[in-house]
Amino acid sequence: MSAEGIEGRCATHFPYITPRLGAFVSRKSIPIAALAHSARTRRPPGRARARARLGQNFLIDGRIARRIVQAAEIAPGDHVLEIGPGRGALTRLLADRARRVVAVELDVDLARALRAKLADRPNVSVIEGDALTFDTAARFGERPYKIVANLPYYAATPIIRRCLAAVPRPASLTVMVQREVAESVAAAPGRMSFLSVAVRLYADARVLFAVPPRAFRPAPKVTSATVRIEPRAAPAVPTDAAAFLAFAAAGFRAPRKRIRNSLKHGLDAPAERIDRALASAGIDGARRPAALDLREWTRLFAAWSETTC
Repeated sequence: MSAEGIEGRCATHFPYITPRLGAFVSRKSIPIAALAHSARTRRPPGRARARARLGQNFLIDGRIARRIVQAAEIAPGDHVLEIGPGRGALTRLLADRARRVVAVELDVDLARALRAKLADRPNVSVIEGDALTFDTAARFGERPYKIVANLPYYAATPIIRRCLAAVPRPASLTVMVQREVAESVAAAPGRMSFLSVAVRLYADARVLFAVPPRAFRPAPKVTSATVRIEPRAAPAVPTDAAAFLAFAAAGFRAPRKRIRNSLKHGLDAPAERIDRALASAGIDGARRPAALDLREWTRLFAAWSETTC
């Protein structure tokens, strides 16, 4: 099957994945009604209320905010993109350290309030926009930039994938997400998921520290964690990254099954061809998809691309 064929199969079996963003951003994770509501609603000036539909849990713990900014390793000459600044718990701290901070906020009321709050900071630009469509190249050009964010739970995964596929890529991402997502991003072989593979294709990642629900208002029902992601200069796979990710997504179609059966289900391909690819790559078909590391996925994809039906 060609790379186009793999992507076609992936689109069939993963209807919420689109290659147009370059890193398979989930459409389902963004409630369209919530975005439309955000664009239409205009609240009077003042303290904006958290909107559950937009995944808003405002960071209120100053100690945690300082730890996040310290972990981001912001230098005086750095340009920073902050995604979802909310009420500005991180923004002012970032402005104290960075040369320039661009804060992108989806909620128009929050953006307006934060812009007024930080009017005394000429190095801060608050922009009403969606991180999933924000043009980093137009804003930063060829200048290196770092991403710092308290990401909404519902959109964390697609935002991370899109940031890693951006051109130019950020120098680093220091983001707070749901703890399970952070652990998946930084997972080692044996516990890997499709997200792990997608992130490791572009970057190295590690979980820094957990953040309890009481650090937010309103308090979420889950624990968060801060994760540090450091992109490489080039993807780890010296081939078509989109086709590779489509193949890996097919491999995780049934993650609890053996890799042989999961690939057969995900690719809808003859078992004989899958067996030839596994044998050529030197991978035991009885292993689970989570057990393969990135190099093994790379070998398996290369072997699959070389086999014929």
